[in-house]
Amino acid sequence: MLSLSLCRLAASASLLAAVLPAVLPAAQAQTSYVPVMKQYGDFVVTRDRHDPLVTLTFRRHGYWPGGAREVVEVRPIKATREGQPMLLAFTKGYTGQGTILIGVQNGEPLMRPISPMQRDNMVRTERDPEWGVPQPGNSEVLLFPRDGRALDTGTGELLWFDVPGNVRGDYPHAMLVSVSPDGRRGAYLTNTLTKVGIIVATRDDGVAGELALPPDTYQRWLKPLSEAASAQAGAAIKARQGRTDSIRIRRELELAWFGQQFQWKQGKNGLQVTGLGLISAPPEGKQP
Repeated sequence: MLSLSLCRLAASASLLAAVLPAVLPAAQAQTSYVPVMKQYGDFVVTRDRHDPLVTLTFRRHGYWPGGAREVVEVRPIKATREGQPMLLAFTKGYTGQGTILIGVQNGEPLMRPISPMQRDNMVRTERDPEWGVPQPGNSEVLLFPRDGRALDTGTGELLWFDVPGNVRGDYPHAMLVSVSPDGRRGAYLTNTLTKVGIIVATRDDGVAGELALPPDTYQRWLKPLSEAASAQAGAAIKARQGRTDSIRIRRELELAWFGQQFQWKQGKNGLQVTGLGLISAPPEGKQP
């Protein structure tokens, strides 16, 4: 009986000895977890799998852009400053700035807001940050139609244009829909339901072109896009997943429509917008 117990004990010890080498590496692997680190020049972005936020350092010193303590994501762009890559980042919370551009100047990182937080609807903004929409035919340009701005990711330059009226917010007088190939002009879609048109604006010298679209443009083109955006947002709300901001979906559908229907064309009055058999022209009395 004693010898049988000893045999069982020996067998258990052998089994334990065989199992331990497999168990110990797994346990050690769990305890030696290293956060994911991505380096962009002298910037380092660190993400811990247990934390939805990232930490950002520059030359080993912590960096909180604009004083924001909650950085959600960081993305590099093609452009550089002082040999350092420029970054897009989204910062949230009550210290957050929204979508920002980070570049190095005089050896120090500096930030510029591109798409500020919507303070009256922070939850919606934080859930779906504005990263810009690549312009059809020129993906290096990111359009921020809600904010009336564009970002040239090749040069790191923020672009906006000299156009009258309100061009920001959910219901602007004119919405930025395209930037000319030379970056000097922007095309804006104007929509008052009864009258839809296009304005071509320069960087610093006002309107350089106007184009009145056919009277049925809203009913034929824009209204179906608005209805499609509402349906898409409604389906996402019902399914409790996906994008639920119908206004933002509509903006992006209109950007895609504009890219399909219109192009930039060089003329005697500089770059103008052409499409649907029409071409924009300088306002009456405006010198080319």
